[in-house]
Formats: sequence, structure tokens, C-alpha cells
Amino acid sequence: MKIILGIGIGINLLAIFQLLKGRNFKLISTKIAVLINMFWAIRIVFFILKDLDISLRFPILLMLDQNLLLLDSVFLWLYSKSLLRNTTVKFKVLLHFLPFIIGVLLSLLSYSPVPDELILEQYAKIDRNISDKKSLFAIDILVFILAVITVSTVYFGKSIRELKKFNTILYNHFSSLKNINANWILKFHSIWIFLFLIPIILYFLNYMYPVINIKLFLSFMVIIQILFSLIFNSNVISQNYVSIPETNISKQDDKPTEQFKEKLNELKKVLETSQYYQDENLSLVKLSNYLNIKSTELTEIIKYSEFDNFYDLINTYRVESIKKELITSTEQIMIIAYDNGFNSKSAFNRIFKDKTGQTPSAFRNLTKNTS
Repeated sequence: MKIILGIGIGINLLAIFQLLKGRNFKLISTKIAVLINMFWAIRIVFFILKDLDISLRFPILLMLDQNLLLLDSVFLWLYSKSLLRNTTVKFKVLLHFLPFIIGVLLSLLSYSPVPDELILEQYAKIDRNISDKKSLFAIDILVFILAVITVSTVYFGKSIRELKKFNTILYNHFSSLKNINANWILKFHSIWIFLFLIPIILYFLNYMYPVINIKLFLSFMVIIQILFSLIFNSNVISQNYVSIPETNISKQDDKPTEQFKEKLNELKKVLETSQYYQDENLSLVKLSNYLNIKSTELTEIIKYSEFDNFYDLINTYRVESIKKELITSTEQIMIIAYDNGFNSKSAFNRIFKDKTGQTPSAFRNLTKNTS
């Protein structure tokens, strides 16, 4: 087990090194990712300390580490929030760490007056009860479980809201989302709840109503923690961060004016003739510069169009151009896709099927058979 714990710390330290020497080391998102790795490394250190003689000299260490469970969801929320607002962290953010601070203070107040020998004896008694599968209901454990569930639920919900806002802004500003969207964090949250939060709850319930071998359960939790570190860091290190300009849309009537209809028609003609969509890095700001209009004006034009957002607008024209080439050309499908601005095979296949109801190869074969 010590070897596995050492591997876990090694993963966290390596990730910290990679993040700090990377091109995004000055960003708040990167700094928060570093803090998350430091936090996970500290958790693993606590696991190691429990097996060493140092726990006999400082037995309060046996009781403090459980409070770290109040931090996971807060740190993940901070990272999610930083994607949308990659600016300085304000002092009031510290208020979100109050549950953890209160938990630590309560632990210190509860165990500081107690002699070290008594803490060790109580810990050993709990360990014996679990081994003998004796029920030992404790109100403080129940309260702690409820606190972890409440804090985790609240901050996971806040994270999801931030990530949805972030993705909405990306769709309004960029035509390609390769490595800049944050869908992986949404998936990570879901996996975290089912493979870490729920087992943690079962772990503490097992203290009161022993059913599972606690050492096996703890080994499972350590391995899951290390796997999560790998998943999180592999995505964080490859994540590309973009500067998202604030776009203030003036409120208009629900129905577009004739002026906007004319501007929309002009935009469609320009896209058909100039083929700006072939630029895989085309953004709202870049296209507005090409058209010599403000990005806010372009956003309003798209708002009153049949397109959902900028991403939908540009990829619609990409797909229409590709459809024509699939009919008239024998070129490889992915070469056609890349020539028309797609930079990801999976994104191209998904968008093409969404727009046409068919895969690119099926579309080409059908048109050949009907012609």
C-alpha cells in the first residue's frame, strides 16, 4: 500500500511541476489546479502518517484528516469558476472554506483537551469494533456525513452552473472548441460523485454499522483517488485557455427589424462568397474584423437569425460546403473536412450527422446511388 501511496504523491508532484512550467502557469486556473494537486498530495500524506509511528506521538492526526473531505467540491468549483473569470481571486472566496475551517476547529476543540493515550485508545476501540463488525452509532459521525453531503451537493451544483455558462459563451464566440471546452469537468464531477463521494459516505456509515472490511475499503479509496488524479491532470495539462471578451447585447424587440434582416442576408452572402469558415480558428471577433463591424453587432445579427449561436452559424456553412464537395469530388472525406475548417474528426462526424441525419460516408454513397 505504501508503494501505491508513493505513486499517488509522485503523480501529484509531477502534475504540479508540469503546470508550473507550462505556458499557462500565470493563469488563475493553473494556480487552482496546482492547489488541487497539493491538497490531494496532503490527503495521501495523511494516509501514510497513520501507518507510521508519528501517529503515536501526534494522535490528533488520526482525527483531523477527515475534514479534508469538505474541500474537494470547493476546489473543483473554484477551478470551474476560474475558466469563466480568469482574473484575480478575491478575498471573499475564503468564506467558501468556512465548513472546512469549522470542521478543523471542532476537531481541535474536541480532542485537544483529551490525553493522547485516550485518543489512541478510542481509535483502537473503533478499529476493533469495525473488525468485529460491532455496531457503534455516533451522532458526530452522522452530522459529519450530512455536512459532507451538503457541502459537496451545493458546490457540485455551483460548478455545473459555471461550466454551462462557460460552454454557452464558447458557442457564442468560437467556431471550433477543440481543447477549449470544459465538458470533461462535467464528466469528472459525475464520476467523482459515484466513485468517491458515495463510497466515502459508505465508509463512514461503516464506522457505525460495520459490514465491509475497512482496510479493503480504504485501499479502494486510495486507488480511486490516484486514478482521479490521473484523469484530472491529463485534462488540465492539455486544456487550452482562451480570452473571452464581454459582449453586452442591447435589448431589442422579440422580432428582428428590417435592418437586421438586411444585415443577416449580407452576412450570409459574405460567408458564401468569402468562405471565412475555412479558417479553423475563426472566432466571433475575427469575423467581425473581417466584416468591419463590432462584435456586439455581429452577435445581435446572429441572435435574430435561424442559427443558435456563432458556433452553429459557422459549422452550418462548413457542412453545406462539405456536402457539395462530397457530391462533386472523390477526395478523402477528412481532407475535405479539414479544408473547410474542421480540426477534429470526432467533432466533424458529430456535427455533420446532427445537420444531415447521416454520416459523411453514408451521405456520399447515397448521393452517388441516386445520381
